[in-house]
Amino acid sequence: MKFKLQKKHLPKFKRRPLESHKYDYGNVYVFGGSVGYFGAPQLAALAAYRSGSGLVHIVVPEDIYESFPKTIPEVMVHPYHDTKEVGYMIGKADALLFGPGLNPYDDTQKEVLKILLESKKPLVIDASGLAFLKPMLPDLTDEEQVVVTPHVGEAKELFDDEEPLRRVGELTHKKMTVVLKSHETHIFGHHKHYLAVSGNPGMATAGCGDVLAGMILSYLGQGHKPVVAATIGVYLHQLAGGKAKDELGEDSMMASDVINHISSAIKTLK
Repeated sequence: MKFKLQKKHLPKFKRRPLESHKYDYGNVYVFGGSVGYFGAPQLAALAAYRSGSGLVHIVVPEDIYESFPKTIPEVMVHPYHDTKEVGYMIGKADALLFGPGLNPYDDTQKEVLKILLESKKPLVIDASGLAFLKPMLPDLTDEEQVVVTPHVGEAKELFDDEEPLRRVGELTHKKMTVVLKSHETHIFGHHKHYLAVSGNPGMATAGCGDVLAGMILSYLGQGHKPVVAATIGVYLHQLAGGKAKDELGEDSMMASDVINHISSAIKTLK
């Protein structure tokens, strides 16, 4: 059964206890970045922080580490020399994001994704990460910890089908949560189907998908089940986009404007 996503479908946000620690709110990792695409993982990381994460890391291949801008002082940036280091690196992670800004032709990333999947930690796969997921799909079975977030074009590539909506069941049968992004966003998972229709054309701009992926990552890291993290992320993403539109107008919006309005969107849930 399909439901129009509304506030009533979300858990109530509670005030943080006075005796809180950063590790209470999620230690999350973003795997992404390549030459020319340094911004994507930074947008995702900043969105995760604005959504409440306690610690946020960006992990990049060693060959781009020196040139990767460390412009967000709160975000820790780590290089890895080989894939063996990845397993050690994520030992204390609460949730992972794979894909923003990755080079889709870097074969090393296949092994990285394999390690992340085998860890069984909550995992968002977005953007170029979906290209690495595609050849693995036939061998995957129970991936209840995974959220995939393709826009319609990426979903067409993932399924080799011009009508990807009819193929989403292939992922939900593997117990994945699917966020299919378009002017209307569909969320499928755990026998539920939500339709989110509160976005606006101003959000049709580079980086907005990375922001959403970072928000879902944050709520996974805070302990929410995948379909719940997806519904919270999509709802607040669209609400923050609406607030950005009200301030700036659709024509002038950028992805960072959506991030700047996440905090006021969250206040509506308290």
